[in-house]
Amino acid sequence: MLQYINKTLNVELSRSSPTRKVGNMSTLRLVQFIGIIMITLTPRAFSEVSYDRLVAALIVVESHGNDRAIGDRHMTKKAYGPLQIRQPCVDDVNRRFGTKIQAHELLGNRSLSKWVCVKYLEMYATPKRLGREPTMEDMARIWNGGPVGWKRQSTTSYWSKVKKNLQ
Repeated sequence: MLQYINKTLNVELSRSSPTRKVGNMSTLRLVQFIGIIMITLTPRAFSEVSYDRLVAALIVVESHGNDRAIGDRHMTKKAYGPLQIRQPCVDDVNRRFGTKIQAHELLGNRSLSKWVCVKYLEMYATPKRLGREPTMEDMARIWNGGPVGWKRQSTTSYWSKVKKNLQ
């Protein structure tokens, strides 16, 4: 990688020293290049725009856009917020990302709900787990049916609802 950077951008980066020589390249251009490399090396097939479309459709199906929705009232662990997130889902995200979110904190907090959803999907909708690139269908079915929801017949009707709401 260092050789590629050196050759492509006429930049020298040292492995042994934190200092660098930046030939006739501006620091801004170097930062932009590193950003592009980081994006390129990110192991996600879907862009943020794809997540945005999917999450927007999930919100319509889960709560009809109601950020203060409370579902599964008959259960010990209720579902909260626009994405109807229950504590077991939050627990998975907390374990992986070292956070201490409680499901009830998602009530009225769309941005945190979306963050939890995307992180959950990043954990379980992966090429390594599925044996291929995940599709929006896989992600929606995982959201509905848990880590192996993409395999469950019971999640196909959920996908149909989400698919109708994709914009």
